Amino acid sequence: MEIYWGPGCQFYVTPVGGGEACVALITRDQHLRMDFAMPRFQELARRLESAPAISEMRGAVTVTRRLKRVYRGNTALIGDASGSVDAITGQGMSLAFRQAVALADALAAGDLELYQAAHRRLARRPAIMAQLMLTLDRFPHLRPGVLRTFAAKPAIFERLLAVHVGA
Repeated sequence: MEIYWGPGCQFYVTPVGGGEACVALITRDQHLRMDFAMPRFQELARRLESAPAISEMRGAVTVTRRLKRVYRGNTALIGDASGSVDAITGQGMSLAFRQAVALADALAAGDLELYQAAHRRLARRPAIMAQLMLTLDRFPHLRPGVLRTFAAKPAIFERLLAVHVGA
């Protein structure tokens, strides 16, 4: 994954296979569109100028949402329905699969409170990582120092990445 930071927005470029990539624009500006943001990222624009779009541009609102409870009676929620972390973490599907396993264990034990506790534990790391990334977005003056530190001391970045993926 490549992240391009710019004024008021970021681009995420993720390979999806077969010479294809998903290019996502993340911004707080609900009116900003890819075509208008791309000129702010000249290197990325050059790399993509001859690449054909293979799907329609789509958009979605992303937020971090926490619920007090993820079950009531015999109904339980998983995935984004049970609260979500910002899309910046890239943890949505992974988190939903882990929640499904925790829910299955709780159902087998006949105690959905076990799922509630596991859900809180599973959501903690992605929520912290989202907060860290969003802090770099909210306070752009921090970004150069953080990126210089990562470049000078790659072990710090490697450790942060390991925490992010749960290693």
